[in-house]
Amino acid sequence: MPGNAPVVVIEDDKILRFLHALLDPSCPPARLASLADFLSVDLADFDGWLASVRGFIGALYPAEVRIVADEVELVAALPEADILVLQNLPIGVAHLGRAPRLKGIVKFGTDTRNIDRAACGMLKVVVQTVRRAVNCAVGEHAIALMLAVGHKIVETHGALDFDSLRSLGYKPAPFDANHISGANWARVSGLKGLYGATLGALGLGEVGREVAIRAKTMGMRVLYHQRNRASVEVERECDAEYVSFDDLVRRADFFSIHLPLNHATQGLIGASVFAGMKEGAVLINVSRAAIVERGALMDALASGRLGGAGLDVHFDEPGAADEPLKKFRKVVLSPHIAVGNRTYAIFDMEATVAAMAEIISRPR
Repeated sequence: MPGNAPVVVIEDDKILRFLHALLDPSCPPARLASLADFLSVDLADFDGWLASVRGFIGALYPAEVRIVADEVELVAALPEADILVLQNLPIGVAHLGRAPRLKGIVKFGTDTRNIDRAACGMLKVVVQTVRRAVNCAVGEHAIALMLAVGHKIVETHGALDFDSLRSLGYKPAPFDANHISGANWARVSGLKGLYGATLGALGLGEVGREVAIRAKTMGMRVLYHQRNRASVEVERECDAEYVSFDDLVRRADFFSIHLPLNHATQGLIGASVFAGMKEGAVLINVSRAAIVERGALMDALASGRLGGAGLDVHFDEPGAADEPLKKFRKVVLSPHIAVGNRTYAIFDMEATVAAMAEIISRPR
């Protein structure tokens, strides 16, 4: 490693580990192989991609990458850091005082509440943000699940004849074309649209905002709840109203979860929450399965009170062939694919290193 190689300190995250491969020639072979396998779904030439990215980042390659798991490790790495790449770890005045070489910070996301931007400005530390394409994909998938459940797209797939529809419990019959249109001759009842419906967003962080922005354009009213209220700017961007947790549960037509899994959120959505939901409400979960109590979810679906569910995250992955949630026609299950194709992760990494390269090229 050249003696003048920049030192890049990265908050440990399974996607940000790609920066280790891209920037540091000493990245372990086992990590390189695992990252290549992860991208292989949509990228055949991993080594070619590494070379192409390294070709446009100038003095950023080669770099010494140090991965930190918590604030203690971050503080220890600050004295030699030229660039920080952060997701959730905090940076304030005291941290910056320990980082004499620091040129800039790249926030892997757009929510910079963990970064004291005023202090960075005073000390001429550049702050760049990366709107994550992966989060956009998850936002799209949440909306897709709402549409799939509400419009019964999966339930009625291929049911184009009388016998198929009758087997689903419907009573298809043509309408009198002399007086009315023929739409929904299948006489599928209980369809739910998004226009005019209320989205209850549990969490308005990076993913929650992507869901809310899309919901707004679909004509939904957006309510949200989280531990700390979002800024006025974020509320305006999402056209979102801050409400209490109980109010969110009571008023949502589509209740969408966008929280991390931790000791405070595990099992948060249980029997009492389902009992408080509007009858016929739809649960959407693109976060982590364990935020929802499995038994309570099954009971709410079986009782008919819950109008349906769209789930991309599951209690067991891979799941069992006889997963009991499959028996509910009003449940749509996708195999943890909300992050979209691997080009989203590739785009995010290229945007991140481009921001880093721009910072490293600046005089301090």
